[in-house]
Amino acid sequence: MDEYQDFLKRVSDNVKRMRLERGKTTEEIAFEALGHSSTAFVNQAENLKNGKHFNLKHLYLLAKYYECSIEVFLSDTDI
Repeated sequence: MDEYQDFLKRVSDNVKRMRLERGKTTEEIAFEALGHSSTAFVNQAENLKNGKHFNLKHLYLLAKYYECSIEVFLSDTDI
């Protein structure tokens, strides 16, 4: 993996870790936090499948939903 892919992996891992720690499903995140009509994007972005990944808007919405700082998703330490 190159450096950028490592960064995307870290962000995706942090998003997934936060979701699991908060007891949320991908469905809840897709509908309630991101306003998506399907869970497909969240599943693909958490696993970096089909070129999908979280962007700044997604991280902003997730931080607002979880009432945390956006930096939580960028951190290379456990949240």
